[in-house]
Amino acid sequence: MVTTENSRIGLSSACFYPKETLESIKECISLGFKNVEIFMNSFSELEDDYLARIAEVCNENGVKITSIHPFTSGFEYMYFFSAYKKRARDSIDYFYKKYFHAAAYLGADYFVFHGDATRAPFFGMDNYCEVLAMLNEAARYEGVTLAHENVSTARAGDPEFMREVHERLGEGNIKFVFDLKQTVRGGYEPGSMLDAMGNDIVHVHINDWKDGECRLPYAGELDLDAIISRIESSGYTGKYILEVYRKNFGDNSEIVKAADEMRKRRY
Repeated sequence: MVTTENSRIGLSSACFYPKETLESIKECISLGFKNVEIFMNSFSELEDDYLARIAEVCNENGVKITSIHPFTSGFEYMYFFSAYKKRARDSIDYFYKKYFHAAAYLGADYFVFHGDATRAPFFGMDNYCEVLAMLNEAARYEGVTLAHENVSTARAGDPEFMREVHERLGEGNIKFVFDLKQTVRGGYEPGSMLDAMGNDIVHVHINDWKDGECRLPYAGELDLDAIISRIESSGYTGKYILEVYRKNFGDNSEIVKAADEMRKRRY
């Protein structure tokens, strides 16, 4: 077990999918992590009784819930960016306000957002930024920050798209999640996405890459120390959340090894 208390290293419950969410959180805790990102996997998990169970386990173990990730991210293109504009407001009211409430209930600082998909028709940057502003407002009402992630299958996977979003909304008015594996999977240099996000990165999914697959940190071929140094140079002081897929590691000892490697480097 690695002791990551008082460190900036965290773990995503998504690493253990499809294990049930609460059990995945317990798995993170059993490995010694004190910062976690929770990937919500079903609507019932957004209800207060389930949230109370999560909060109890985390509070008992001194665990900080840093962020919430929605299982509906793959549908955000349809919820928010279709030709039918009324659906965007309804999707906030009926679906995403529940996520924001859950994040606030659990004391999470950030809500991870993917946005429009590249496979869908695009209805313009004006519409895109208008929807983001609405989502930002709804998240802020609960005291939560919406953080837009770069994802290779989303429009936000393109650094130039992210740069334009950033410029249109203005520095400080949009926050970002930098996901290393998604940048590489999209065929871009990490530095290009970091430049697009600028000083508004508030959350990082850290991982590595080898043979066309996501890997745990320091189990791949990327120059992680150089990439992290670049992130730090932007003034980033947030968490580094280890996020890979279950197929990307053999057993939990590999996660512990990755966290140990990061801890040795004082992250």
